Amino acid sequence: MRASGLLILLAVGGLGYGGWHLGQTLFSERAAPPAPVEIAAELEAVARAAPPETVPVWPPLFDVYVPDPPQAAASTRKPESYRLVGLVAGGAAGWAILAGSGGDRIVRAGDRLAPGEEVLAIEGDGVRLSRDGEVILIGFDKTAQSLLAGVLSNDDGAPLSADVPFSLFAGRDMRRVLGRAGSVRMVAPHGGQGELVPEILWVREGQVYDLIGLREGDKVLRVNGHAVLDPDMLARAQAMIADAEELAIEILRAGQRRTITVRITGRG
Repeated sequence: MRASGLLILLAVGGLGYGGWHLGQTLFSERAAPPAPVEIAAELEAVARAAPPETVPVWPPLFDVYVPDPPQAAASTRKPESYRLVGLVAGGAAGWAILAGSGGDRIVRAGDRLAPGEEVLAIEGDGVRLSRDGEVILIGFDKTAQSLLAGVLSNDDGAPLSADVPFSLFAGRDMRRVLGRAGSVRMVAPHGGQGELVPEILWVREGQVYDLIGLREGDKVLRVNGHAVLDPDMLARAQAMIADAEELAIEILRAGQRRTITVRITGRG
């Protein structure tokens, strides 16, 4: 009985002590929480001090595309194939006749024949032409007959004469008449000194030089006493022919002076 009472006393005491501690925990004044730490300014300062972030550069998977340069359109124009009919060479005053698909044409230095084509010079050996920057020479249109005549020709010293129909000159452009006759250049006959005279470079068979009896290498000194000093004077010979029954053509052939008497026939 005594022991039971002691146990009850101890249990009551333990409950009372525990209740006191519980009350202290529930109703006693709590301690103030610690103040929060402010780090925003520090983080901003660290961010400013840090080096800028670099974006990694990755090598390209393919080469950079570079378009091909534009190509000039290929010309569809077929270059004209000219044929030299004849010429009278004499510097800026010279002229030539070129035959093409559009017919015959008298040309001088500086003339433009087609886009990209310009006559550079009328020379003793032909027409020098620039075609798209390339310089070409349109040479003599010699025939087998004219070449053979030059080889077989001889001069026995007999008087020279010829009959030429008036229709060969009447109402015609003398430049075309002379141009078709062959080729001539202006030269100084006496060792490169003195006034210029026409030298026959080649003769076309059946044309006026051939009919008169001129040969390759002949130098025409005078026509009816008048010196022919330039190609334009040669072209103006039509007026002289219109009023004359005969022409006395003084030439220098193989170093010898000769005269060809040309009778104009067939006047109406």
